[in-house]
Amino acid sequence: MKKTLAAVLAAAMALSTASVAMAKDTLIDEDFGNDNTVDVEGKIRYGKEVKQIITELGDFEEVELAQLYDEGKISVNVIMTQGANKLKSKPSITLRKRPDSSSSSSTQVTTARDVYTWNYDVHDAEGNIVFKKGSVLTSIPVYDYVNAGSAEPNSTDWMFIGDGIVPRGEIRYLKNNYTNKEFYENTRDWLVTNSPAAGDNWLTKSTNTLTENVTTTTSKGNKALQMKFTVADTYDTGSDIIGMKLRITIKKNFTSDVTGNKYTKGDTYTTEEFKYKAEYWELDQYNEDMQVTLQEVDDRYVKFDASDLYDEIGSDTFTISFEDTARFEAKLSASQKDVNLYYDVDEVTEVTDLYPEVDFEFITFRGKPSFVNSGTMTFNAIGGKKTQVYSYDGEALTPLPTDTADASRYDIVTVKGIKKLGTFVVASDILEEDEPDEPAEPVSSAPVVEGPEEDENPKTGAC
Repeated sequence: MKKTLAAVLAAAMALSTASVAMAKDTLIDEDFGNDNTVDVEGKIRYGKEVKQIITELGDFEEVELAQLYDEGKISVNVIMTQGANKLKSKPSITLRKRPDSSSSSSTQVTTARDVYTWNYDVHDAEGNIVFKKGSVLTSIPVYDYVNAGSAEPNSTDWMFIGDGIVPRGEIRYLKNNYTNKEFYENTRDWLVTNSPAAGDNWLTKSTNTLTENVTTTTSKGNKALQMKFTVADTYDTGSDIIGMKLRITIKKNFTSDVTGNKYTKGDTYTTEEFKYKAEYWELDQYNEDMQVTLQEVDDRYVKFDASDLYDEIGSDTFTISFEDTARFEAKLSASQKDVNLYYDVDEVTEVTDLYPEVDFEFITFRGKPSFVNSGTMTFNAIGGKKTQVYSYDGEALTPLPTDTADASRYDIVTVKGIKKLGTFVVASDILEEDEPDEPAEPVSSAPVVEGPEEDENPKTGAC
């Protein structure tokens, strides 16, 4: 018996309605275990992977959730609702091993950082103050000085601190027997434990600490579901909101061993939207002498809040040291904007490949921070007085006016008039461009026609 078109359409509609009715979506709650990648306000850091254990999703708690996922009875997916284009990679849900225990503990994690401050004014041989009492140690000032009153009137190395002079022999020994970094560290430690004839030691060592509460929760079972994602670095000073949901899809019919609830293949369970705020964290110190270490960069403590520094020093001069690679010094402006001081010291292979015989040091500021007042950049004189500093824009090297007056005495060179920090290339010698080869004489491809011999009659060929 043939079916009419109306009957076929009615049957298809009934089947479609039945299919829709079979699958349903239910709103559920979610909960995550606390860790140090997300703070209590939901703030996360650009460029740092966020890892969160899913401790509860609807009626499923951590252990059962992981077991059902592992057995293929459910799938768990992340649905992006905001900021998907800000992510470095697509969010993932994975199984990870957990210890067989059930506990919850809250601990304080303290990050310590040693700070050294001068107990005296430090001046040069002419009496000019180079470091004020109470300022943070950023370099070891050693001067080439002729002491006419000593048994050795020749030029020698000295340090002038307060009304005292650090013993010449100690400084000369350290300078002659150690590299720049070792000299800095050994002399610093010596100044912490030694003093003038009477008074405090030359330097005081203290520790700055950052303390955070970290709660760790583990549940019985050796597996748990973990959500992972990373917000890509922007090297800016703003923030981004990242929104998402989690969805469970039932892959097989089953009954929960924990609650006794029955679950049907095709049903879904979706959370409400939850959000994170991605940002860079501020520097942990604001004073005239600051530093940003590579560890602080890795932890994303790179946001320079200009108003916080202005509250501390007004319109005075400030110095920022970038470990032992470079230093920037400028006068602070009241109109200075916040900047991002993220930097790295990675090799620029496009440059080193072109000049394999030259030594280099590199520093690249990814956010290209800009300052209202121009300042001075200081670099290591890796080639002595031959040291030359260049800026690099990814294609061309541009020589900068490099002052090498202090190259022999202090092992440094300076570049003035800097407002914007980009990529700086410090070369041990001036980079000479290869002269292009001169083009060869053009060779004609026209056939050569020989003329008559000298004694030959051009008309008859007769001699």
